[in-house]
Amino acid sequence: MIRHTATRRLPALLLGAALLAVPVTGQAASAAVAAATVSAPAPDVVYGMPHVEAVLSDALSRVITAGRLQMELDNRAVELRAPQGAGGLAVENLYYSPIQGRFAAEIVVTGSQVRLPVSGRAFGVVQIPVLSRRIIPGDVIGPGDVDWQDVRADQTTSDTAATDAQLIGMTPKRGVSTNQPVRLRDLQSPRMVDKGAMVTITLTTQSMTLTTQGKALQDGGRGEVIRVVNTQSNRIVEATVAGPNVVAVAKPGIIAQ
Repeated sequence: MIRHTATRRLPALLLGAALLAVPVTGQAASAAVAAATVSAPAPDVVYGMPHVEAVLSDALSRVITAGRLQMELDNRAVELRAPQGAGGLAVENLYYSPIQGRFAAEIVVTGSQVRLPVSGRAFGVVQIPVLSRRIIPGDVIGPGDVDWQDVRADQTTSDTAATDAQLIGMTPKRGVSTNQPVRLRDLQSPRMVDKGAMVTITLTTQSMTLTTQGKALQDGGRGEVIRVVNTQSNRIVEATVAGPNVVAVAKPGIIAQ
């Protein structure tokens, strides 16, 4: 009796197992996919350091106009997270102190409540020629004596050498530090005339060249105007140093007198 009952229940158990193994199709499958889609939240939009630096550089470049912008944030671990659909980054409440080279601002994600305060240092940088070795007065600066260096733009003035042409061929009036901005006032043309030296005074026109002897009353480099005395007339005149112990005057009457 017991064996007969078990035999009748076996087909029913097999049928139930087969039904459970049948894949869900049609509307049931669509409903399952929809439920899974609704339950998965949209990922946040993440803005990292490159995004922050880009918008900050653009904002600071409107304030710092001299030279190439150089910026450094106090906190390098910067990250903003905003929900999907929010806008891009913007800079608000920017403050900059040109004396201290410090800035403070807020980075905001437009269209959201996300904002992050940031601060750091920023300044303009320019490249200027400097002396790569010590040059003493009297030595002529050559191309191999000049190097280039980045300095803060606010540390230069109109008297700071900005091109290598302003250095090459010149000599220091006094000691000039290496790898430091060079002031034009500290340079001069190499001395070609010594005070007290006998010089040749020349006058050149389109039709003639006249010369006479004179005595220098001042030291002078090429292109500088010094006082000389005409030894024939004992008249003191101003002349431009044209070469070693050679000076030139512009007025025709000077040579003859």
